[in-house]
Amino acid sequence: MIGEQILVPRRFALVRYPNGDDGRVVIGWGIELPDGSAVSLSLDSQAVALCSRAAHCERIHGGELVWIDGEIGDLEKERSP
Repeated sequence: MIGEQILVPRRFALVRYPNGDDGRVVIGWGIELPDGSAVSLSLDSQAVALCSRAAHCERIHGGELVWIDGEIGDLEKERSP
């Protein structure tokens, strides 16, 4: 374990714009795992998703993905020159 880099899951919210205005409503939460897959849960606990990518979770929940921990996660930092 010494010298190994620990990658922390990146958090996201799933939101909708119910009135077509700027007011968004959170409908779920999730995390992107170090391998790029993601797990999400709707606020009403009616839908849990395990996806190959975080973007797929927004399709399942019918919302828009908003990163809580920033746009660039550990995976992207690791791949950047």
